[in-house]
Amino acid sequence: MDISPEISALIEEISQDRSHGASELARQAAVVLRTAAEQSQAESARAFLAEQEEIGQRLVSARPTMAPIFNLVNPILKAITIATEGQSLEATRQIAIAAVEEAVSSSLQAISQIARYGSRLVAGGDRIMTHSYSSTVVAMLKEAFATLGKEETAAEEDDDGEIKEVKGFEVIVTRSGPGRAGERTARELGDCGIPLTFIDNTAIGLYLPTVDKVVVGADRICADGRLINGTGTYQLAVACEKSNVPLYVICETLKFDLRMKSNEIDLEEKDPTELIEPGSLPPGTIIKNPYFDITPLEMVTAVVTENGLLTARNLASVWQDIAATQP
Repeated sequence: MDISPEISALIEEISQDRSHGASELARQAAVVLRTAAEQSQAESARAFLAEQEEIGQRLVSARPTMAPIFNLVNPILKAITIATEGQSLEATRQIAIAAVEEAVSSSLQAISQIARYGSRLVAGGDRIMTHSYSSTVVAMLKEAFATLGKEETAAEEDDDGEIKEVKGFEVIVTRSGPGRAGERTARELGDCGIPLTFIDNTAIGLYLPTVDKVVVGADRICADGRLINGTGTYQLAVACEKSNVPLYVICETLKFDLRMKSNEIDLEEKDPTELIEPGSLPPGTIIKNPYFDITPLEMVTAVVTENGLLTARNLASVWQDIAATQP
C-alpha cells in the first residue's frame, strides 16, 4: 500500500531518533496515526482501516525494541477496527482521532503519577546517578527537585524549634554512549537548576560508591522478567550490586511486553561511524554499536510504575493485571 511521503517521513524520523525516550516516541507514533487519519484520502471505512494498519505496522517496525510503540498503537488500531463495523468513513476517522487523543492523554497521566511516586524515593542530600535518557526519569527528578526546593540548601525548623539545614540533591549523569542520550538528560535537568556532574561511562565505577541510589528508565520489560534499556545499563546494574547501591527502574506499564522474551528482541545495532571514523581501524575490524542491552530484574531494587513500586519478587503477581490492560 502506498503511504504519503509526509507520513513516511514522520515514520523515518521515529526510526532515526536517538534523543527521545520510548514513551515520547510512542506518543509521537500515535500522533503520526492521527495525522494520517486527518489527511487520509481513503474512500471507505475499510480502506481507511487498511491504511491505518499499514502505518501502524511500519511504526512498530521502525523501533522494534520499544514496547510502548506497540502497546500504544495497537489499541488505537483495535478501536478503528471496531468502528468500521456499521460506521461511515467520517465517523471512523473521528473515532481514530479520538482514540489517539485518549491514548496520548493516558500515557501523560501515567508519567505524572510515576513522577510523584518516584520523587518520594529522593531524600535531601542524596547523590543520584542516572544513565541513558528517559523522559519519565527526567520528570521524576524534576518533581523531586520541586518538592525539596530549588535551592541546594535551605533552612527549616525542626520539632524542637531549632533551625536545621536541609540539603537538596544532586545528579550524576553518564555520557551514555554515542547517541548523546546523556547530554540531553543533563541539559533538561540542568535547565531547571538541578546540580549536575557529567561523567563518561568508563568512570561509573569510580563515582558509584559515592552515590545513594541509581535511577534508569526502560524501553521494554520482557515476559521473561528482563529489562531492555540503553547500552551500559547491565554494567551499571552489576556495579550497583557490587557497591550495594539501590537501582530503581522508572517506567509506565506501557513498557511491559508480555508477548516477547528478551532473547527475541532486536537490540537495534546502529551505524558504526557513531563510534569511530571510517578507516581509523585496521581493515576487516568488526565494529559493533548496539543501542540496548539486557538486565535481569533480579538485579533491580524496584520498578516504579503509575501503579506504585514493584519489586522483582512481587512483579509476577501483577503480570495478570497488566495483561488485562494491554492488547
